[in-house]
Amino acid sequence: MSRFHRTRMVLISLLLAANGASADELEPKALSALEQMGGYLRSLQQFRIEADSRTDQVLENGQVIEFRHHTRLLAKRPDKLQVTVESDGKRRSLFYNGRRFTLFDSRSGYFASQDAPADISGLLDQLSERYGIELPLADLFRWNPGTAKAVGLRSALLIGQDSLDGKACDHYAFRQPDIDWQLWVRQGPQPLPCRLVISRRDSAEQPRHSVDYQWQLSPALAARDFEFIAPAGARAVPLQQLEPQGEQP
Repeated sequence: MSRFHRTRMVLISLLLAANGASADELEPKALSALEQMGGYLRSLQQFRIEADSRTDQVLENGQVIEFRHHTRLLAKRPDKLQVTVESDGKRRSLFYNGRRFTLFDSRSGYFASQDAPADISGLLDQLSERYGIELPLADLFRWNPGTAKAVGLRSALLIGQDSLDGKACDHYAFRQPDIDWQLWVRQGPQPLPCRLVISRRDSAEQPRHSVDYQWQLSPALAARDFEFIAPAGARAVPLQQLEPQGEQP
């Protein structure tokens, strides 16, 4: 272990001691921060997010490679959503207008449309359960008072304070089976997530995924933002469903 990492670990230990917290403690302040953030997110009727992400991928030889992508999300509750992900010159988008959703890949020109549930929550469940699709930033719609218990948190700690993009944020650390994650939450009456870092412990390489969020809480949104208009040359393709569990191929 390098001198830098030894010093950092000592500093973190001192911070935890100063806060009266141990590494295996569910600190009430940290749990309360999750509930307050989730409650505030559920109260937002419309918003726009620009998010920059970094995701590690482990190659077969064990080498860890970092990929970056940018996500834009537009949401208007209860039934409007647009998500666009740009990475390596590719752009993938989802449009949801409350009746149908469409997935579009700009590089291939393929798109797929299906009937959709009547709200964003139902859409996210359908995408995950029927098609095996997890949208970027989907967890922002799923925070609720039972989240901490549902994921099996073993540790929840307040680490300290940071300034991210000029915003004062509280820094928290959480642990659940096979996963460590850190969360920075904006201080004050708008407890929005500022940054999220997830580390997997079920792999020797411990790959990480991080997201930095920029929020707009009063964006100018129009109905056309959530409608897909196929560009010239785009081709419709079927969207394959997951096979029911237990069914043999």
